[in-house]
Amino acid sequence: MDSENHIPLSDLIKSLSEGVNALNSGDASKEEVHQMLSLSRELHERLTVLRFKAFEGSANSEDSKSKDDVISEAQIDLIDSIEEVSLAEKHQRKPLSSVGEGLTILERANYTSALYSNDDKKFNDMLDAVDCCGSVEEAIELFRETLNPSGRKEDIESAKASFEERIPRIF
Repeated sequence: MDSENHIPLSDLIKSLSEGVNALNSGDASKEEVHQMLSLSRELHERLTVLRFKAFEGSANSEDSKSKDDVISEAQIDLIDSIEEVSLAEKHQRKPLSSVGEGLTILERANYTSALYSNDDKKFNDMLDAVDCCGSVEEAIELFRETLNPSGRKEDIESAKASFEERIPRIF
């Protein structure tokens, strides 16, 4: 890696975070998505090297460690914090004002296809009804009662589990 192309890890993460925000708001261009892919690949490669060095350093005996083998505490903490909660996980835990809030076109199509046999009206009616429920249990039961699945069992179960994870976020 050339020193001219070296981007600090904090800048990589910041750029990726801004890209995720642009994706979520629908403002990301095709070029920005390709740039995010390149940045994420760079971040992955560098973190892999850091992890290797951390394992290599811990494998050496205490007496034979040299200055070059020691990974700084800040680098190890960065790896730990990235592994603990990714940006996507933070986004998935965010409270929602409506169960349909923030659904991407792809998610909406997947739920409608797998869980409601491509019946948009039934899916939209379920979204409105779930928003009016008084408890998580009531909302999940209503959701399950309205299902009219079609497709592969694995796809249906995956879509069902994914949607049920959204429901508690409105309460």
